Amino acid sequence: MKIRIATRGSELALWQAHYTKSKLEGAGATVEILVLKTRGDLIDNVPLSKVEGKAFFTAEIERALLDGDAEVAVHSHKDLPTEMTPGLVIAAVPPRATHNERLLVRPDALDESAAFLPLKRGARVGTSAPRRLEQLRTLRPDLVVLDLRGNVPTRVRKAREGQYDAVVLAAAGLDRLELSTEGLVPVDLPIELFVPAPAQGALAIQTRSDDRATYDFVRRVMHDEGTEVAIAAERSLLSGAGGGCSLPLAAAVQRHAAGYVAYGFLGAGHPAGTAHARWVVAKGASPREAMTTVLGHLTAGHATGAGPLGGLRVALAGSAHDGSQLAERLAALGARVVTERVIELEPLAGVDLAGFVAKARSGDVIAVTSRQAARMLAGCKVQDGVRFAAVGHSTARQLKESGFEASWTGDGGARELGHKLEITGKNSVFWPCAAEALPELEEALKERGIALSKLAIYHTRVVKGAQLSSDVDVRVYMSPSAVEAGLAWERANPGRATERFALGHSTAKALEAAALPARAPGCSSAPITDELVAELSRLVRKTVSQR
Repeated sequence: MKIRIATRGSELALWQAHYTKSKLEGAGATVEILVLKTRGDLIDNVPLSKVEGKAFFTAEIERALLDGDAEVAVHSHKDLPTEMTPGLVIAAVPPRATHNERLLVRPDALDESAAFLPLKRGARVGTSAPRRLEQLRTLRPDLVVLDLRGNVPTRVRKAREGQYDAVVLAAAGLDRLELSTEGLVPVDLPIELFVPAPAQGALAIQTRSDDRATYDFVRRVMHDEGTEVAIAAERSLLSGAGGGCSLPLAAAVQRHAAGYVAYGFLGAGHPAGTAHARWVVAKGASPREAMTTVLGHLTAGHATGAGPLGGLRVALAGSAHDGSQLAERLAALGARVVTERVIELEPLAGVDLAGFVAKARSGDVIAVTSRQAARMLAGCKVQDGVRFAAVGHSTARQLKESGFEASWTGDGGARELGHKLEITGKNSVFWPCAAEALPELEEALKERGIALSKLAIYHTRVVKGAQLSSDVDVRVYMSPSAVEAGLAWERANPGRATERFALGHSTAKALEAAALPARAPGCSSAPITDELVAELSRLVRKTVSQR
């Protein structure tokens, strides 16, 4: 039997074609390889998420099959659209390679003590995949994620040359090409932490549906039934969620002694209005059963309890409103979050907030570091050219409800926002805030020589007799006032196994003064919320395993 294999010309595609050629020739076929250029190969300077249409890497190859120029096409299975082109069929799915993701890190960007990913704060990470981008941003909002195009050797070279501090690639491609990672530190990412693309690591051997002889021959020689079943389950998540390559969705199935475990991830905004990204883990007697459960949880849009902080029960003792930014971040990472309202926020009498923000001129920035401040800005007027900045997406959303759009949103706290603002020394920042606001923003702007006008517009009042949650693993005190409010309950309930954390050094001092042992943030340059998440990431496995 004579068989012509259509393939792309990249190093990895050629490896896949020659792998297929060797298998078919070993079974007695005469095989020729036909190398074609695809649209995905030609458009290598545009992010894939911005390229219109589907089948960037497969359309030209499939056309060769349909036109009779080839009998077999070899694809990376994850590149295929969920709907098969009429007239074509997948004849075989060979045994799968490893399907996890691999991080290649420059040594000077390595930080093994960092949360979730061993990358220093602010590292520049390259990827072209929306699913990877969303997982990177959810795990580590401090990272700078940059678009990365090119074949596998090109991507490795770009990291080695310092164009990126790290790149994320499929481990299967690196292993198949036996690429040297000299000068870089390879880190295999656990699937439960960083979920790969549906069908990653698998090949698809395609034929015409009317070429029965070739179909039967290829299937007999190369097909692996178990891999096909797992791949079909993973791709069912993609079709069930109604997305293509631009959907920030990831899926994987693994065999376990008692059946199968399916992993899924879906980015924020999918379905529309979903506040944050989420992970899902589900078990089933078959890959399809496990993945069907994953699909139900992902598309419902609610928190799932899975993720890097999955199973950790966290109470935030504060005003409830002020804890929402941290609550959303922890929930996105899988924690079960309880907000404890132990302080109340009261507007200060006689404060002219409208007059304060009216003083801002074009080029100035109004910084909003809490939802309460964003709510109180409703109805205020500002001059043209005045920009707004918000700490946290929840504050930015509240600001929008009050009639203003944030030009910057800081995920890492007020200190990060202060360094992130694009503002020159001739302009000023106006900061309406709580009377007890921590000085992070003030300190960051002072380091940059930026003038700050500050106005206290509300204060906190301690709730007497506050009742805290007893069924939690961790309690985060959000302010010294929250410590004061929770002190009576803490003394009335000694011996609880709850770990205490302090948000901020002043809060840590308040807990120390109250003789309540607590974990305090360190003294690094990272925002306090980032330090807190890092501490929780070190705690989570021990806490959940001991429960």
